[in-house]
Amino acid sequence: MTETSNKITAPVSLLRNRSFMLVWMSGLTVMLGFSMFFLSVSWFIVDVLNRPAVLGVVLMSVAIPRVIMMIYGGILADKIRKSLIMFVTNFLQGLVMITMIILFLNDWLDVSTLIVIALVFGFLDAFFFPAVSSMIPIIVRDEQLQRANSLFQGSTEMMFIIGPLVAGILLTIGDYTLTFSVAAILIFISTVLVFPPLIQDPVPKKREGSPSALDDLKEGLAYVRQSHVHRTGTLSIVIINLFMIGPLIISFPILVDALGGRPLELSLLEGGLSAGTFLASVLLVIWNMKKKRGRFVFGSLIVSFSFFIMFSLLETLPLLILLAALTGFVAMFVYLPTITIVQERTDKDKLGRVMSIITLAASGFEPVAFGLISFLVAAALPIQTILTIAGSVGLLLSIVLVVMSSQFRKLD
Repeated sequence: MTETSNKITAPVSLLRNRSFMLVWMSGLTVMLGFSMFFLSVSWFIVDVLNRPAVLGVVLMSVAIPRVIMMIYGGILADKIRKSLIMFVTNFLQGLVMITMIILFLNDWLDVSTLIVIALVFGFLDAFFFPAVSSMIPIIVRDEQLQRANSLFQGSTEMMFIIGPLVAGILLTIGDYTLTFSVAAILIFISTVLVFPPLIQDPVPKKREGSPSALDDLKEGLAYVRQSHVHRTGTLSIVIINLFMIGPLIISFPILVDALGGRPLELSLLEGGLSAGTFLASVLLVIWNMKKKRGRFVFGSLIVSFSFFIMFSLLETLPLLILLAALTGFVAMFVYLPTITIVQERTDKDKLGRVMSIITLAASGFEPVAFGLISFLVAAALPIQTILTIAGSVGLLLSIVLVVMSSQFRKLD
């Protein structure tokens, strides 16, 4: 099968591309379920178990297996039908949600069981996200790639606005059984939408010599390392996730609890961040940026850390929500153009491995941030001080990257 035949031919409009629409709707439902699940678990740990310092441990338990298995997830996505990977991982995550509901109903849901559940979720995520991120460049045309990425990312980010709000309301009028059940149903709906016969994505062509997973890994890492564009783009995403997004995620429930807030205030704060990222994604769908993207990415990197440092200095919830939205808004102007630039310059038979490395950069370094911040919180260091330090270090590293990456700055 040739590279041309691997690309599913579709009408000009993305909304008429059945494969993309099914993957998109699957992404919407699964992210809605995940956002409800993570807010409920975070509040359960802080409010019911009264163990805020343990929150970072549980979040690390999601991220660590994701880090360990992410590259292999990308290798698998280059060898196996991507819709099959998404279908199986979603189905297994739905089963995990049912297990958690049973544990909660029997009063067996404690820190140790939450850590085990988080480990399983992280393990499955390591296979799901490389598959979906490498699927989009195959089922849409090259000229539609920026809009497809922005539409998918923006709408799934919208689910992180709706999800926390819905979870907050459900926790207010009901209990955790209701919230966990709704999240499980949404994940199973996502599973049905990516049933392989419906997506009809191509089966990857078998490579000559049947290379081992280690050979595939070495080839993918060498491919990224030897490309200035891939290397610089990856470093940009590492910096923004390690020193900004990771600290933001873990700080929200701690800040709300310290300020005497409720689940609804927590959902508003998380919704503020998601609102900013969603609006930026919508703008990029409308504005199909093609010129001076390298400079735009670097400028956005500096501005987003400036907003994050301002966020770390505030203690009023309305202002925190506003700054979280502004930080997320500008951060998306780093992430989405970088992803598109990398995808445009990647061979199709290496997309799974390259996107697994990018996804690892986007989320795999979060365990480091979670662990450090949890340790500092347990040592009674104020969360605002921790965030200020993280933002300052991230800003300094961003400036160094901009100065040392003149080739990336010149990219269109």
